[in-house]
Parts: sequence; structure tokens; C-alpha cells
Amino acid sequence: MSCETIKANIPSLLTEELPADERNRLLCHIEECDSCGQEMVDLEKTWTLMDQWETEKPSATIKARIMAFAREELESVKIAWWLSLARSYIFQTVLGALGFSLIIYLALPYNKIINLCETLILNEAFLALFPRGAIYFILGMFYGLVPISISSICFLKPVKKNQLLMGLGASAVFAAFLVPFFILQCPDFEVGLIFIMALGIVTGSLSGGTGTIWVLNRARAEMP
Repeated sequence: MSCETIKANIPSLLTEELPADERNRLLCHIEECDSCGQEMVDLEKTWTLMDQWETEKPSATIKARIMAFAREELESVKIAWWLSLARSYIFQTVLGALGFSLIIYLALPYNKIINLCETLILNEAFLALFPRGAIYFILGMFYGLVPISISSICFLKPVKKNQLLMGLGASAVFAAFLVPFFILQCPDFEVGLIFIMALGIVTGSLSGGTGTIWVLNRARAEMP
């Protein structure tokens, strides 16, 4: 065996990974070859020094710098737009409002409630004292205000800057979804009546979302 082969196998010899016969051949060569013997001695010394080498722990200052750098890197990562949207207050509030609105619609369908109102207006004398449009405007406000108010309460976050503006945005998006759905469910009623109810839905949505957030934030701010 050449000296190059012997030197390449010295690490395996020191870690006792070689078969006994090959180990004996290497030891015989090393005993007769000064160069290979010195290579083995030097490698043993190097390994001994490495075993005695203690790794220094980083100082508190270095740790703080590393953590600060890591935070900056994490903050610079752009979250997928859909994941960011799903975590936003507006998305959660709108989704919750649509869910509550669907529950209300299943319990009190638009067309059945309108027919009931028409019957009551004809049969109840006291309702004749109120403008017909005002009755349907208030009815529309109910369908817009209740779901967004409940959802705003459920998903209200701690007081933050521009939260009222965010609530207004959630209310507007909710109304943009609800009004077309309402119109599609009431094709057989007169246009003026549907317009008044749709206007009530929009008014109820906008006032319900922003009003609920404002009241709860004021109440929270005044708490000791």
C-alpha cells in the first residue's frame, strides 16, 4: 500500500472503523514509515486539541443583535395577500355578518316579511299613521344593522388606530354583498319599495358597524 493510501486511512484507523487484518497492515507500515507515523501523531494531537476546545457562549449584546436581525427579516417577509386578508378585521367582520345575515334570512325571509307588512298595513289602523316608505326603510335597517352589529361585537379587536375607518369599510363591503342578494330574492315587488328597503339596508349596515365599534371602544376606554 502506498503512503497516500495509508494517510487517507489513518482517520479510520484512529476511530477503529477498519477490519482487523487491514488495521494490522496499516500499523505495520506506520511502524516502518516515519512520514506516515508522523502523520498519525499529528492527527492524534489535532483531535486531542479539538476535544479540549470549549465553545464560547455569545454575549448578551450579540444575542440581542441576532434577535433584532431575525425580527427584521421576519417582518420583511411578504405574507400572501389572501392570508393577510383572511387575518384582517374587515374580512372577519364581513364574513361573520354574512353568516348572521343568512341565519336571519332563513328565519325571516324577505318576501314573507314584506307580504306580512303589506297585510298589517291594510288591516291595522295605527300603521296608517306612518308613511309606508318609512316602515320599509326601518325594516331594511333591521336586516342591515343586526348582522353587522353582532359580527362587530364578536370580532372586535383591541382599540387601534383607524379602527372606526376599518369598521366603516367592513360595513360598506357587507352592504355591497347583501343588497344584490336582497334584490334577487324580491323580484316580484314594486321597484320603489325594493329601493327603499335597499336604502335601509345600506343605512343600517353603515350605522351598525361604525356605531357598534364606537360604543364598545368608548366603553372599553372608560373602564378602569
